Amino acid sequence: MEINTSSHRYGLKDSTPSRDILKLYKELGGKIITIGSDSHKPEHLGAYIDEAKELLKETGFDSFCTFEKMKPIFHQL
Repeated sequence: MEINTSSHRYGLKDSTPSRDILKLYKELGGKIITIGSDSHKPEHLGAYIDEAKELLKETGFDSFCTFEKMKPIFHQL
């Protein structure tokens, strides 16, 4: 699953996916989650990544993932 930080840029009221979906994913045993900024312009690259990390902490996650050669690498929050 991926948190897409563009919800901040578009002024949406909730994250994408929503906090409820993130909590449900965690409750169901979900562990692999990535963070993406959905950049279509250079100035959007990496936008709101720190806010996404805080959201992950708030919804019970202790790490996020990047991938190398299709294998998840866990990074502590």
